[in-house]
Amino acid sequence: SGIKRMVNEEESFPIEQSYINLAIVDAKDQQEKEKKLKEQDQKMKEREKQNDFNLEKQHGEIIGTYEEIYGHKTSIDVENIFQQCKDQIKKVLILGRAGIGKSTFCQYVTYRWAKGELWSEYELLILIRLRKLTSSRYRRGKIYSPINLLKNEYFPCEDLSAEQIQHFKELCKNHQVLWILDGYDEFAQSIPEQLEDVFKHVREAQHNILTSRPYAIKSSYDVKLEITGFTNDNIVKYVEQFFDQTIKEINTDSSKAQKLLRLLESNSSIWGVAHIPVNLELICSLWNNNDRKITTVLTMTVLYDNIIEWQCRRYLTKKNINHEDLMTQDVYDKCNAELQFLEYLAFKGMQCDEIMLTPAILKEAKDDLKSLAIDIPQILKMGILKSYDDTATGTQNQTEKQHYFVHLSFQEHLAARHLLSILMSTNKAF
Repeated sequence: SGIKRMVNEEESFPIEQSYINLAIVDAKDQQEKEKKLKEQDQKMKEREKQNDFNLEKQHGEIIGTYEEIYGHKTSIDVENIFQQCKDQIKKVLILGRAGIGKSTFCQYVTYRWAKGELWSEYELLILIRLRKLTSSRYRRGKIYSPINLLKNEYFPCEDLSAEQIQHFKELCKNHQVLWILDGYDEFAQSIPEQLEDVFKHVREAQHNILTSRPYAIKSSYDVKLEITGFTNDNIVKYVEQFFDQTIKEINTDSSKAQKLLRLLESNSSIWGVAHIPVNLELICSLWNNNDRKITTVLTMTVLYDNIIEWQCRRYLTKKNINHEDLMTQDVYDKCNAELQFLEYLAFKGMQCDEIMLTPAILKEAKDDLKSLAIDIPQILKMGILKSYDDTATGTQNQTEKQHYFVHLSFQEHLAARHLLSILMSTNKAF
């Protein structure tokens, strides 16, 4: 009943401590928001052309616009989301930006349903991570049905009896199954052709909740909700709980939480970033290990670069390499092969519209970087790339497994680093 932390899976926090804030999305309101964001973006571009560029001023305006657009919403409790549905088939679209907590929401409602605290009208709730629906796991040339999804995702190594299959079909027919479909944005660009029909059936004919980043979907969902991230009170409670746990586990300085909160509240740049749950976890992890790494102007790039440096230092520790006196660039140099591979793999995955990276993509990436000594089992120890064994028999050979980045935002950041290195090397050539 715990949710693993992103950059250190050895630690977790109780699922009951999740803060899920939902708001009703009004179509006209959404269009107004998008219009304001475009206007704000245009103002920034014009200012850059005129060389009237002040980072602090820009941050203030971005945060001001963000709060103006997203600060006033009609909130709704998780328990009541289906009350908005008018059709017989209940369908809810949950939108949220990167790192806002869409997957945490899915785990949270699944856990509460299993405890009998939510939606007792459903006999079965099925959580599907859409990124796992790949062609390597669902072969071409076969017609798939909802029972195939259930079996492949939950019972890959055993056969369901005829009675179990019939019972499941009756539950579906009587609308007693709720499907939680997580991560449409990670799936939309590369839906295997052989899964299009069953995915369409589940979305249109079965009760379901679909989560997605806002840009990825144009749908017929009448009920749209948005995960709005942490409130100010949520931030305070999360930080206190994070450091309460680390105090118990590794005897951390008990004043660290209050020191971090004072920094967050006194700096609008960091305070704005901290409302995104995944960012706050990264900030807390960084602060717990090296509070000097939190700068007064914290951009997303700086945050992720600092986390990657921290992960590299942890990796060097595991290899018994002393890094205490090393500068950032020296740390990167010692992890050069691993970082180049991760950056190239992330970029290659984005090029192919792949979140789940197949053994074939992994091999291609290794072959393209022949000059580097790539050791996949060692790279996995960095905690940025994860392996996923989707074979029935199981395999210890990491190159035969599917892989994915610990969070899509890490893949995007690493891919951007690769692209930047290409551009910089091109400039040097001229």
